[in-house]
Amino acid sequence: MQRQVYSVINILKRTFSSQARTISGCSLALQSTHDSLLSGRLHVRPSALCPVRTMLARTMFIQAEPTPNQDSLKFIPGVPVMKDGGTAEFLSGNSASTSPLAKKLFQIEGVRGVFFGPDFITISKDQDTPWQLMKPDIYANIMDFFTSGQPIVTEAQPPSDTEIKDDDPEVVQMIKELLDTRIRPAIQDDGGDIEYRGFDNGIVKLKLKGACRSCDSSVVTLRNGIENMLMHYIPEVTCVEQVLDEEETIAQLEFEKLEKKLRE
Repeated sequence: MQRQVYSVINILKRTFSSQARTISGCSLALQSTHDSLLSGRLHVRPSALCPVRTMLARTMFIQAEPTPNQDSLKFIPGVPVMKDGGTAEFLSGNSASTSPLAKKLFQIEGVRGVFFGPDFITISKDQDTPWQLMKPDIYANIMDFFTSGQPIVTEAQPPSDTEIKDDDPEVVQMIKELLDTRIRPAIQDDGGDIEYRGFDNGIVKLKLKGACRSCDSSVVTLRNGIENMLMHYIPEVTCVEQVLDEEETIAQLEFEKLEKKLRE
């Protein structure tokens, strides 16, 4: 019996050894387990031998950063989120059928948008729900999901909007290269992204995503940031125009109707 007890203790020690320097109180927990085993007070099951999933959950650190949009926060889990530099955006729970994590996040009261970047998650909320009430559930859902081993999205695709094609005119190739190498990284730093939608008669059509989509300074971002840079390097560009999806257009029209009623 004594030999079996020490055998189990050695297993526990090996399991905890890699985390012993980073987890507070780990050595005390081992000593307590050691004493309990010797006294016969602890029944050890295989599932109790500290699964890797539990250890990852305990050591995972999620950082929250503000964005230019006060109703959007950028959460950085410290692990890759989207593979191959791809992104994904969900504006409602119904549209999140390809992302188990997005569906969970939309179950939190106040969540209005979820955006996945290469190494971050941007969550947008309504104006009424305070972040203080939402953050604990957001942290818990993100941590539980990453330790579950499930894919973030089931149909992830790398960004193809700025992929240079053989039949692209030279000016379009220059626009795509500038968007991909200079503008997109800066937008992603603020918890958002851009999507190239076309170029016609000097007008570059772009869709803002993530924190930048509903930001109060989105027009400033387009005009003073993106437009100025594109016009500086590419003389053929005369202006930048924001493109809205059907769902966003409907929401904007409803908001304008509400504002009109409030003024009356």
